Amino acid sequence: MKNFLFSLAVLCSISDISFSQDLSSEEIFSRTKDAIVVIYAYDYNGQKNSQGSGVIIKDRGIVVTNFHVFAGNEKLEIKHNDSTISYSEIVGVDIDKDILILKLDENDFPSIPVGKVEDIKIGQKVYAIGSPMGLENTISDGLVSGMRNLGEEKKQNYIQITASLSPGSSGGAVLNSKGELIGISTMGYEKGQNLNFAIGIDDIYGVTLGEYNDKKKLEALNYFFKGKNLHEEGKYKEAIDYYTKYMKIFPADSKAFNFRGLAYEDHKEYKKAISDFTQAIKIDPKYEIAYANRGECYFKIGENDKSIKDFTQVIKLDPENTSAYYGRGLISAKEEDWRDAVNDFSKVIDKDPYYVQAYVNRGLAYYWLSDYEMAIIDWKKCIKMDPNLAPALNQMIDQADILWQYHIK
Repeated sequence: MKNFLFSLAVLCSISDISFSQDLSSEEIFSRTKDAIVVIYAYDYNGQKNSQGSGVIIKDRGIVVTNFHVFAGNEKLEIKHNDSTISYSEIVGVDIDKDILILKLDENDFPSIPVGKVEDIKIGQKVYAIGSPMGLENTISDGLVSGMRNLGEEKKQNYIQITASLSPGSSGGAVLNSKGELIGISTMGYEKGQNLNFAIGIDDIYGVTLGEYNDKKKLEALNYFFKGKNLHEEGKYKEAIDYYTKYMKIFPADSKAFNFRGLAYEDHKEYKKAISDFTQAIKIDPKYEIAYANRGECYFKIGENDKSIKDFTQVIKLDPENTSAYYGRGLISAKEEDWRDAVNDFSKVIDKDPYYVQAYVNRGLAYYWLSDYEMAIIDWKKCIKMDPNLAPALNQMIDQADILWQYHIK
């Protein structure tokens, strides 16, 4: 009996520890509200131009927000309740990932524990705290509805959340049910409903810290941001001009060469694009996106051997990169190296069993290898995943079936 009671006591204490990890929304708000701030941006005429939110990370003495809150402006003001929080300088910028980091003069703020992106589960509860429309310390709750790869080459990772965000929420805290900071809110799709996104804490901690208070450097950052926006609007020539202005001030920035290369590629100036991607790789030999972009350009101008070499290098740097396997598979198919194509499309399918186009193309490779049974299996899987493909694929299935029966005979 004594042993049973002892076991029961142990179980109860373990259970209590487990359940105590999750906090109520009231507890999360109470513990974190004083580390979440309002940020105002002022233009070069001293006029208030935009407003966002920010999160103080105590152990680093910094406040984090979105770069787009600052873009096009000269200075920032950090407010909490009626107090102004002083900062000494901008110490971190990643325009590509939309991150801005400021160094605080003082650090008398509560500490928010930091979570891990790899522990995030789709469907888990999350909370967003920020200042939508300037309404300081507004809390909303929701779920993690997905982990998304967006942006150029789909290499920017975002946490998709259903917690409500509005203009002014940008840069606010996104917390899990333990009250741990897992990211900062960044954007939402206006045409969608509750399609909101956060930048993961890993990307924030990955920003290299330096000094950006020099007026010329701030001007350069705005050139880059302007170029990126023009590129997204399809104004490639203007984007190239702004990237070039930025690169005159930061001539050794691999990302700038990569982005200008993308603008050249979209403008169909492939030789110039390849030159920029090559320069990006010289600056950063492990810059896998630049290899992938250069490989795509080589493919477009018919230099398939060089393209395969670049995609192979991407795979060496990142063996989980499905886009690289898929790209290399397409080139092998174009070269009629059907067995290599099958191998690469199979790698894609192993990593992403719902990659419909990989099944379509693997089916074609099997077809040209006279493996009609496998081609039919792949194409039937495609139709199950996307019934819109049925009209085209059913014709190919019928043709493959005839050839298969003929070979059996």
